[in-house]
Amino acid sequence: MQAFAQTLPEWQGLALLLLADGESISQIQQELEIMNRPMSLEEAATRFVEPEPVSDQELLDSFDHPSAQMGFAKLAGADELRRVITGGDFSAWRVFLHPQQRTWVRGDWKGPYRISGGAGTGKTVVVLHRARRLAVEDPGAPIVVTTFTTNLAAELSRSLERLDPDLRFADALGAPGLHVKGIDALARAVVQSAGADVSEAVAAVLGVGRTDIGGRTDTDAAWRQAVLRAGEDLEEKLRKPAFLAAEYEMVILPHRITQLADYLKVARTGRGVRLSRAGRKAVWAVVEAYRGAAREAGTLDFAEAASIAAAHLESTGERPARHVLVDEGQDFKPCHWQLVRALAAEAPNDIFIAEDAHQRIYGQKLMLSAYGIRTQGRSRGLKLNYRTTAQNLAWAVGVLTGQEVVDSDGEAETMAGYLSARTGPKPEVRSFATLTAELDFAAELVGSWVSSGDVAPETVAVLVRDKVTRDRVVAGLGERGVEVRALEAGTVKPGYPVALTMHRAKGTEFARVLLFGLSKDSMPMGLKAYDYDDEELSEAQLRERSLLYVAASRARDELVVTYSGTPSSLLPTPA
Repeated sequence: MQAFAQTLPEWQGLALLLLADGESISQIQQELEIMNRPMSLEEAATRFVEPEPVSDQELLDSFDHPSAQMGFAKLAGADELRRVITGGDFSAWRVFLHPQQRTWVRGDWKGPYRISGGAGTGKTVVVLHRARRLAVEDPGAPIVVTTFTTNLAAELSRSLERLDPDLRFADALGAPGLHVKGIDALARAVVQSAGADVSEAVAAVLGVGRTDIGGRTDTDAAWRQAVLRAGEDLEEKLRKPAFLAAEYEMVILPHRITQLADYLKVARTGRGVRLSRAGRKAVWAVVEAYRGAAREAGTLDFAEAASIAAAHLESTGERPARHVLVDEGQDFKPCHWQLVRALAAEAPNDIFIAEDAHQRIYGQKLMLSAYGIRTQGRSRGLKLNYRTTAQNLAWAVGVLTGQEVVDSDGEAETMAGYLSARTGPKPEVRSFATLTAELDFAAELVGSWVSSGDVAPETVAVLVRDKVTRDRVVAGLGERGVEVRALEAGTVKPGYPVALTMHRAKGTEFARVLLFGLSKDSMPMGLKAYDYDDEELSEAQLRERSLLYVAASRARDELVVTYSGTPSSLLPTPA
């Protein structure tokens, strides 16, 4: 079905896939803005006849029709066209809205609304255009646009400025205009603005009020120290930071538990590890040691800060935003959602969420309704991928084949009807006997991509699993005469290819991508930290698969995968 759909004009192929996915004809007409007005038989008889020659202006006007806009984008002029073609400025295409996307930009809802969709379906584009629409319609409204990481937030801000240079931005939370920050930066802003009054919220969350909370807890080291201090009664397999941090973030903080009696009674919904009464007592002893050390040091971890920020807003009644738009919501944790809910009062268009459960690389499964955000009946999925070729998309989706993925409404999320509007070469997977041979090939490949002149150097990227491998690639290619820049923070600078981790690649796209070093020893990574429970281990494995899916879907045109030795078990089986 999908292969046949790709032979049709774009709007017809998408309509066919939506129909096969169970949508009604009337739903598809409304979503794609196709023949929204009923047509009489007489009108149809006059409409579908041999067409008369059309004028140049009529031809130009036809590009304003929704079905034409699925395949064509009007540009402002020659300068914009030149920037896109010669400069490799993919972000310029954020000005183009597919008719399917316009529905969610223009829509008004009585409460929170959620869109989902695979990589490259334009979720971020919708968030950007919707933020602009709300800001233009209500210039005095404080509007928050947030996401999971600082790098992604910075890119959202830059994209909004490109989209409309006249938009009003707010430096301070609560001021009129667009305030664009990562979710943890928002939490920090709320806590800092509370001043001495934050002590009450700290007490509500942590049990003891204090105002010396400016430092940041090193969570992994702090949990290890807490186990050494108070973990003698804790089962050996549970003496791991991964388990303790998850229990803290998924159960204790969201319920604002401050004493053992409450922890013994709380429902641990969604937690794979069963704990007896004695087990809970042992966990609580470690939690108290963790909190005690943080009090002494004057620190908070990120989850605590978000929980405290939410508690402060709830207790004071402050609502510093009229609208909150969330991008990459699949990675938010419970305390983040509590903060999102507390930022804006319940009202029409209060919260808008874009997520893709298949790209959940940080967070864990949860239900939004548990945190006061109810999107059941107010959610839809995007089906059309604009970025990745059908061939690259098929390879990326193959990484997740057979995996059960659940969205934040607790519903199964599938790739059914997921379609790419573009075609290109098949991804190439190459194996090598040694790392040296793999580096030799990488240098030759990246060098040829850059020297071809077909793409700007900065639209070429090498993606790896970790920073150690990234630095090894930068050094190895440099020794072979190919200069590649490591990307940590900030934006991609023109002139050179980049090397970056798969996590850092989230929210980016490149014309040509090399996934380097995908051997069994490099990916999946870090699973031993989750071997205390089969369900938690399975979730960790799925996050590694999702990470590879994210990495592969960064490739716009060409994707090459390499490994030395034995390949990773995550690589899809060749068709």
